[in-house]
Amino acid sequence: MKTMLTTAILGLLAMPALAQEGGNDNDTRKAEVVNKLNTMRVSVDFANQTMEEAISFLRDFSGLNIIVDAEVYKNQSEDQLKVTLKVKDLLLKSVLKLMLSSRELTAMYKEGVVLIVPKNKIDKAVTLQLYDVRDLLVKLQDFAGPKVELVSPQKGGGGPLTGATFTLEEPRSTITEEFITDMVKQNTGDKSWDENPNASINLTNGVLVVSQSKRVHEEIKRFVNLLRQFK
Repeated sequence: MKTMLTTAILGLLAMPALAQEGGNDNDTRKAEVVNKLNTMRVSVDFANQTMEEAISFLRDFSGLNIIVDAEVYKNQSEDQLKVTLKVKDLLLKSVLKLMLSSRELTAMYKEGVVLIVPKNKIDKAVTLQLYDVRDLLVKLQDFAGPKVELVSPQKGGGGPLTGATFTLEEPRSTITEEFITDMVKQNTGDKSWDENPNASINLTNGVLVVSQSKRVHEEIKRFVNLLRQFK
């Protein structure tokens, strides 16, 4: 069963389009920002321009507060961050993706601002969430039937077989706590479970207690739902 679960689930998890730090998912400002990113089209002709110049153009064009985090410049030089890009009538979110993805950068929403940050900054910022998986821990029994042993009336044999003893084998559990935590770690978060010192996962009384990034939490939610389909 474990092999089937692993095979069925691999490759089904995807990253969210725009990460978020803090705030409320129902935040009106966030909805306005996301709407502009998803609907506004822009044409650009950047020729070896600095990242700040390119972002400044998009900021003025869209009216959005788009800011480059200081940590971006700690990991790469200004020359490494220069942008050469020519596109016409492309969605704003797609332009940002083209500019950022090849430089290991991404965009996140924070308090009304689209913040350009290194990808690993989002991955290392964790929040604590609980996942009730008690339904997955209900033991699925495998009753293989009784074990039958033919015996003679005298110990040591020598006489005719006159009876049998029946011994019921102990039922076996197919899903264990260790199995669930191992599957979550193997199928979500890539290497973050080992590389992010702030990440952790424990299962207590049927509840997964997880400290992870928002991106990985989204993966875990989808993964737990997939596990339920194979329960």
